[in-house]
Order: sequence, then structure tokens, then C-alpha cells
Amino acid sequence: MMFSNPEAASEYDLMNEFFLDSIYNNDMFLGGEGLLQDHGFNDNNLFAAGSTSGSSAAENGASSSTTATASLNGLRANAMLPQAAPSPMIRPASVKPTLEKAKELYYLTAADPPKDGIPEDRMKQVLKAKHDAGLLKPFNYINGYRRLQKYMDDNMQSSSKQRIQKSLERFRPKFREKTHQLTDIDLIFVEEWFERSLMEYDRVFAAMAVPACLWRRTGEIFRGNKEFAELIHVPIEQMRDGKLAIYELIAEDSAVSYWEKFGAIAFDPSQKAMLTTCYLKNPDPSASDKLIHCCFSFTIRRDSSHIPAMIIGNFLPIP
Repeated sequence: MMFSNPEAASEYDLMNEFFLDSIYNNDMFLGGEGLLQDHGFNDNNLFAAGSTSGSSAAENGASSSTTATASLNGLRANAMLPQAAPSPMIRPASVKPTLEKAKELYYLTAADPPKDGIPEDRMKQVLKAKHDAGLLKPFNYINGYRRLQKYMDDNMQSSSKQRIQKSLERFRPKFREKTHQLTDIDLIFVEEWFERSLMEYDRVFAAMAVPACLWRRTGEIFRGNKEFAELIHVPIEQMRDGKLAIYELIAEDSAVSYWEKFGAIAFDPSQKAMLTTCYLKNPDPSASDKLIHCCFSFTIRRDSSHIPAMIIGNFLPIP
């Protein structure tokens, strides 16, 4: 089945290779098969070139030697001449590249959005400025799977790793079915929806007192409230932009349980939430309260193509 965009194709290919421990092959997942093939260089071309060169070497030997000597003398003469300094590129101080200006405009708009108009219009202006600056583009989930694989290799038992891999394998057919016709612009719209949702949850998290955070389907945390940060004893700044992943903050058994439950309902439109328990863990190895027993619920939000894109988790400590 052919995919309409490289991001979805790469993510699906990676999910296939995920189970063969070849996830670190950057050429395969990021560059495609073209990086592994050179259609202009093969054994037949090599032998043909060698045969042609061998047949003409005897005829042109003397003239080649004379030409090489003359070229060498010319190079020596040029080396004795003073080298001219490269002329610097002249650019007026007031002129900046268009992309740099667009990025500057986005940062200004995000820091001080227009006060006039309804919140929806202000949000659209911020997203438009981010798109114009080249900062709003499809999210690269490949790095998320690689990060998960590395974490499992370094921190989990083989049996736990196999159970998580089996859970991810469970929804590969549905993922392929949903994504093979998506275009690049479709993925940009998904990312715009994700950014819009982040802004909404900024307000929601600020108003609720229950520890909560949200993450992408590969586990990277992109928002969290101060109650959750205080619960696991990390700065609130770590709750943004994928600096931490949810599987890094829960015990191994809890991580396996989460991935199994997520895999079971990820593409089931009749289900979107799950209530369970987990053990949060303090990422500080010297902390006294390493494990925190919690009642844990997570809700899956799907994009317009019904693909899981955002998971919101709530954690209530159990005394």
C-alpha cells in the first residue's frame, strides 16, 4: 500500500522495523531507499569502464605523460602567485532574510498577541505567524520511536520490551489504513490542531488542581500543570516540548500496562478513555520517595483522520 506523504510512510516503516531492532538505521527511516542505491554505479558499469580504460591505455600512454607534466608545472606556477582574499558578501545592515523576519514576527506575536477580537481570531494569528516562520510543520514521530526503543534497551527487561512491542504491533494495520492517503498539507493541519489544543489545555491545566499532563502517541510530554510537576519533583519547564516522556516517569510494570491498554483502544472509535492505576517515579535517583502510587486515567484525543494524536493523563495520589 502506497503512502501519499513520507512522514506517515516512514512512521509505518519504522513500526515494522521496530520489532527487528534496526531502528537506528537513519538512512532507511529518514532518507528512504534512494540513499541506499546509486543507480549510476554498479558492477557492470565498473567492469565496462575498466575494460575501456585498459584498451586505450597503451595508445595514449606517452601523450598522457606529457600532458600530466605540463599540468603539474602549471599548478606549481600558480601556487607561487599571491592568493586574492575572498570578497565578502555585502548585505545592507537593515536587510534580513525573509524567513528570519517571519520568525521574529512570530516570536513577537506569540509573546504579545493582539488584544482585539475574539480568542479564536488571536489564536489563528499566532498559528499563521508560526506557519509563515516555517516553524509549523508535520511532527517527526520517528525520533519518538527511536527514543522509546533506546529507553527500553537501557532500562527494561526483555520480557517487558517484548510486551510493549507486541502492543504497538497490534495497531499497525489500522495505522496503515488511516494514514496511507494523507498528504503533507493534511499533516500540517493536524499539527495546527495539536498546537491549538495545547493552547486550550494551557487554560484547562491552570484552572484544575488535579495533577495532569498530555503527551503525543509516542509518549513525549508537551504540557503539564504545576501540580503534576510538584508531584514528581521536576521543574514545570520540563513539562514542555518533549523534554520528558511519560514512560520515563512511570515504573516499568506501569509502563507495560499503559502501552497494552493504549494499544487495545488506540483505533477503537467507541473508546477513548481508560481508568487504571500506576506507580509514578521520581526521575531524581537520589530522591527518597521514588515511587508514588496513583489512580491514573488517560483520555485519547484523535485528529480529523481518527488517528491518536494527543493523550491526556490525570493522576490522583493514593495515600
